[in-house]
Amino acid sequence: MHAPFLELDGALARIRLPGGILPSPAARAIATLATELGAGPVELTNRANLQLRAIPPDAIGRGRDALIAAGLALEDPDADERRNVLASPTAGVDAEELVDTRPLVTDVAARLASTAATGLTPKFGVLVDGGGSVHVRGRVHDVAFGAVRARDGSVRYEIRLAEPLPVVFVAGEAVLQVDPSQALDAVDAVIALCAPFGRASDALGELGRERAARELTRRSGGAVIARDGGELRGPINESASAVGVHGQRNAGRVWVGGVPVLGRLEPAALAALATLAEQGGSGELRITPWRGLVVPDVATDDVAAVLAACTDLGLVCDPEHPVNTVVACAGECGCAAGLADTQSDARAVIDHLLTVPVAERPRSLHVSGCEKGCARPRPAQASLVAGPVRGTYDVYAARAGATGSRFGERIASGLDLRAAMEHVDAEGTRG
Repeated sequence: MHAPFLELDGALARIRLPGGILPSPAARAIATLATELGAGPVELTNRANLQLRAIPPDAIGRGRDALIAAGLALEDPDADERRNVLASPTAGVDAEELVDTRPLVTDVAARLASTAATGLTPKFGVLVDGGGSVHVRGRVHDVAFGAVRARDGSVRYEIRLAEPLPVVFVAGEAVLQVDPSQALDAVDAVIALCAPFGRASDALGELGRERAARELTRRSGGAVIARDGGELRGPINESASAVGVHGQRNAGRVWVGGVPVLGRLEPAALAALATLAEQGGSGELRITPWRGLVVPDVATDDVAAVLAACTDLGLVCDPEHPVNTVVACAGECGCAAGLADTQSDARAVIDHLLTVPVAERPRSLHVSGCEKGCARPRPAQASLVAGPVRGTYDVYAARAGATGSRFGERIASGLDLRAAMEHVDAEGTRG
């Protein structure tokens, strides 16, 4: 909120939520603020943060002060924008997790906001995964800590710099590892290593991976060590969906996950969800990196009522609904670079996919208003990218070996939405 982006529809302010954790009072404060400022919908992002869109420029200062007062932003703008910590939205409740990452997430966020992290850029990000069924492996952050079980039965965090946590471990590969009890020493070592360069990728470019690994071992006092990746168990399954009803590690409790259409919630709905979390859960919401949210700690006797309330508030709680696979940017209504009304078109795409058998739908679909592709960091199975002629799209597919575009291989150009969707349907049947 300290330095919001100015878009066509007003200011766009990001609210950082380390680990995606959003207590009900904070959710209610955001909803109230959005209403008072005359902002648009509350947006859920692919880094499990929230955004307020369409804020009147003359209300930016008032909004900033309100977020600081609510404990949702820090007074120091540089410290505030460094608090980029992504974790599983089911930390602490996932029955399969190896480590409850919530304490580490809190500590990492504090470290990133400290003077020790001065020099890191606002894009520097830390990923922490506890090894549960719902995980965040496969995403690139400056540093990633992933809980794994070694073949001797011990639990460790593997450490990856500027590369994703893998889903398969390779024998003979030297993997940086740390005992969970010493993870914060590793965090401090990574910050000290990267702060002079701004990003982990820049540090690696200057030092190389081998020297960087030696430096982390030295700076951590030996807490970080390199061991053979063959000691780690694999392969790891792809992440389970956070959407729907899932049993928790504590008996008699479940989490309920839902997704608002295109990741947008009206402020009144967010306020009502805060109340629902207090009455039917633990008083906490979890924002997911799939633009959804989770209500944890719901008693099994209350599941039907919570599901009904979530549906009434605009959430889709069916993991097979196409709303889980379609993302879209603000488009021409909110961004100067937008060449199409992507929000309306994406809703039409969702309606169309509801008529397609589940097995024949694309696993992911991106509707982008321009070539930047801001709504999704990785290529989707199929992408519709707005062309220079209004109302037309180029169609891309993320096929193996495709080069030349961040979206993959271009398979059609200059089509209206209906014709473009015929190509998307064909991609869905390819699997």
